[in-house]
Amino acid sequence: MTGKVSLPDLVDLHVHSRASDGMLAPRDVVRMASEMGLRAVAVTDHDTVAGVPEALAAGEEFGIEVIPAVEISTEFADGACHILGYFIGIQDSALGALLAEAREGRERRNAQMLEKLVALGLPLAMDDVRRHVTAGVVTRAHFASAMIEKGYVASWDEAFEKFLGRDKAAFVYRKRLDPLEAIRAVRGAGGLPALGHPRQLNRTVEETETWIAELARAGLDAVETTSPDHGAALGKRYRKIAERLGLLETGGTDWHGHEHNAGFSIGVGKGAMRVRYAVVEKMKQRLAARGA
Repeated sequence: MTGKVSLPDLVDLHVHSRASDGMLAPRDVVRMASEMGLRAVAVTDHDTVAGVPEALAAGEEFGIEVIPAVEISTEFADGACHILGYFIGIQDSALGALLAEAREGRERRNAQMLEKLVALGLPLAMDDVRRHVTAGVVTRAHFASAMIEKGYVASWDEAFEKFLGRDKAAFVYRKRLDPLEAIRAVRGAGGLPALGHPRQLNRTVEETETWIAELARAGLDAVETTSPDHGAALGKRYRKIAERLGLLETGGTDWHGHEHNAGFSIGVGKGAMRVRYAVVEKMKQRLAARGA
């Protein structure tokens, strides 16, 4: 893509880079967001802030605001809960220790997944997987890439649908962090915690509101109400929940650049998604009122 398109007031607050399981380096993610004409972007890699310094430098280079951020994987019975942390101090020691714990959980799970794949007649070595990793975090997406390379599956989607997705043949549950702990860590690092893709709580809308209310009591500031992960009807219900609980609304594409992202782009999703810069302004106002 050459030249900016006309999206001067839009932002994307949920994208990934190769620092975790995205396809592009942080600099290239920021460059792409700039070429889309976005005003701001948050690179929210899984359980790591390794890509944030490069993203911030790219923001200066390409003239786009980059929000230092992270996506922390947490879990409870029968559901995942991803806490997005915005405007975090990336040198905060307590947050760093929490993210290191999350990465260690991934490493234990990865070893068990290799064992399952061997038992299924699909042997992989960790070196096969790490060839697809440019930073320290190994995820199921890297397993999928290694399986494609070996000829075990034809696509990323096939790898997840048959083997790597939740409750599939090679899936392994891992001990994840507690969401309340993640919220406290984000706030302790001067940041603003938000609930990412609330549909993945795997609860009814009513149960989801009960859960979000509990997270709000622990310090949650926002809910991702605009996302390709859920449709307009759910988005409307999430907005009402946020309004009732006095929470801010955020939004983002959860863009990784993989083949399963085909058909949607940073900033606009499948074309109609719109998250205005006013969202970022409200986030900054809430942090300023807190004295962060």
